[in-house]
Amino acid sequence: MHTHLQRGLYPKRLFRRKVKSHTFIYFDSNSAAATPGKVSTLRKKFTFIIATPPYDKTGAFTAARVGLTAMMEELPTTIILMEDGVYCGVKGQHSTQFFQVVQVLQDFMEAGGKLLVCGLCIKERGIGAENLIEGAEVIDIHRLVNTMKESDQTVFFGA
Repeated sequence: MHTHLQRGLYPKRLFRRKVKSHTFIYFDSNSAAATPGKVSTLRKKFTFIIATPPYDKTGAFTAARVGLTAMMEELPTTIILMEDGVYCGVKGQHSTQFFQVVQVLQDFMEAGGKLLVCGLCIKERGIGAENLIEGAEVIDIHRLVNTMKESDQTVFFGA
């Protein structure tokens, strides 16, 4: 998927691309235009992909918070952690200087949301499945693609 956008080769702003009936929205938390209100037009079934670590930017926290809010609105929502975003799902994190992304993800799952974690991504980073928060499901790339395919909207939170 558009790695040139993820790697910042284009100006940092909100990217939107329509592919058939599925809209991909690329969210960059450095952009003034990238606010939670921009994703309020989403409908039906959501998938949020978090690709940033929990304490790097506010993007991971924003994605988790929007996912939790969608679940509170009774909208079926899945959050996928991939790349450095898998660190958001590691249990036992306690920071006094940053937002508690892991707590919001736990609240998200308690509200009925699905938290999926890229298996290859955790393997590359030396994270065992036993180190993930309870309820997180490790998946392969095929499940990731099928989840996105079944979703009405996929939002990518990354740099």
